[in-house]
Amino acid sequence: MPLRQFSRQQAWLLPPTLGELISDDHPARFVAAFVDELDYSAWLELGVGLDGQALGAPAYHPRALLSVWLYGFMTGVRSCRKLEVACRDQVPYLWLTGWQHPDHNTLWRFYRDHRQQMRNLLKYTVATAVESGLVDLAVQSLDGTKVAANAAGDRTYDGDGLQRLLDRVEAAIAELEAQNEGGDDPSPARLPKELEQAQALKQRVQDAMSRLLRNKGQINLTDEDAQLMKGRNGIMPGYNAQAMVSPLSSDINSKRVIITAAEVVTSASDSRQLAPMLERAEELTGQRTPVTLADGGYHTAAALEAGENRGQVLVMGERYQKSCTGPYFKDRFEYDAESDSYTCPHGQRLHFCGLRKSKVTGTRDYKVYRASRTACRTCSAFGLCTRDKHSGRALWITSSDMLLLRHRAWMRSREALALYARRRELSEPTFGVIKDQMNARRLLLRGLANVRAEFSLLAAAFNLRVLWATCSKMTT
Repeated sequence: MPLRQFSRQQAWLLPPTLGELISDDHPARFVAAFVDELDYSAWLELGVGLDGQALGAPAYHPRALLSVWLYGFMTGVRSCRKLEVACRDQVPYLWLTGWQHPDHNTLWRFYRDHRQQMRNLLKYTVATAVESGLVDLAVQSLDGTKVAANAAGDRTYDGDGLQRLLDRVEAAIAELEAQNEGGDDPSPARLPKELEQAQALKQRVQDAMSRLLRNKGQINLTDEDAQLMKGRNGIMPGYNAQAMVSPLSSDINSKRVIITAAEVVTSASDSRQLAPMLERAEELTGQRTPVTLADGGYHTAAALEAGENRGQVLVMGERYQKSCTGPYFKDRFEYDAESDSYTCPHGQRLHFCGLRKSKVTGTRDYKVYRASRTACRTCSAFGLCTRDKHSGRALWITSSDMLLLRHRAWMRSREALALYARRRELSEPTFGVIKDQMNARRLLLRGLANVRAEFSLLAAAFNLRVLWATCSKMTT
């Protein structure tokens, strides 16, 4: 077949318009429409003025800068230098900026000055989805993932490690000071560069030590808020990112979800995150979702109490499921309210013998029931039920045990099992998209406040991707 003629010196045959550069269903157009729909009050919440200044050089329009950042987060470009390059040679960015070329300093200043207020963008994306009737708020799913911090793993120290580092730094400072002493030359107007750097490191180490004394544990000198956490690639300094998601409406025939709440915490455990995320999701959606799915990492008596107090059904796995299924687990003991005693599976009676203090709260919130040591030692289950030769089997009962018992019974029902089967398909793909398609396996900012702003913007960008894909599908 013949070849097409081409020339790299080809001139425009007709002056093109910016609208001809990208298709009508391009995601950049959706981002621009979303930003253009933000009203004056929304821009005030973002801390951005749209009127400009009367004096000085003309500034880039905030709509253009915000559009660049949102589209960058959607497509995995979160570096201001990479965004500067994209604004010069990538057509979608050229269209978003109106063929203008903001440099990385301009882009960075906008992001730095407004990133905390830009957390409100997640609220606006959720409101857009809810008001459009795209979200099924009958069920929601909560999950967390470990995200690597912008910090070096070998810069994490405990108290002894910090002291050894401080000793080395002080020795280096003494050596540098000795090198600059002697002779008749006048003292320099400022410290030598090497000494300045050593002094700065010493100050950082001392600050870290004082903070470590308050909080104990370990601290990272690169990012003091980052904690050592176990990820899929081993131990790393990182953060625990949380996301509550709800599926799109069933009539859309899609497996996509919307993030209705997002947060970042420094604790590697999920056990205390359920109640705050329930409140945050209700705040952003304006509705209380009746059913919440979560894995065993969130299972605590406090979480179940929070769900019961809020009237929300929790479909949640057991944290220590194997230990709860044994033949001599305390749920197998029958309680008799009249005699205030329990009966073990072998018919032996456990009588109330007093209150005990909790090691956590320090209050007397445990009722202890104990069997006869003679009965336990002669029982065929001795060694399985208990190994205590001196006191016999004991049950430590709290006010939450009945709540835990009801929840275990509920989780064995067909309805709960069917709902729990949906948890994985709702939550886990969300983090897969964020990490792989949006290039967010590692955070770029440092400090908990900044990391929270960064992940919130990632969640807003995730929602915009879903809304764009859904709207494009509905219009075809």
